[in-house]
Amino acid sequence: MAEVVRRVDEVWLEKLSKLHGFETYYVMSADDSHLTSVSAFIDEASGRKAAEASAEWVGSNLNDLDVEFLEMWQGPVVVHGGN
Repeated sequence: MAEVVRRVDEVWLEKLSKLHGFETYYVMSADDSHLTSVSAFIDEASGRKAAEASAEWVGSNLNDLDVEFLEMWQGPVVVHGGN
């Protein structure tokens, strides 16, 4: 999992942050074998394009690792706190 995190941090985050509408991105370690990411974009269309780019990037850049893309959800932010 450390290699997945390294690649996401060093490669994917830079690409993602340059996409139109990017606001924020988090990766959380649920346990020793699961990661969850959350990204926020200014509108639904930007989020959809980012989701497509993310799936493509995972398939192209993590295919040599034991990574399984489980599911993706999209929806509007209904509560926000912080900056």
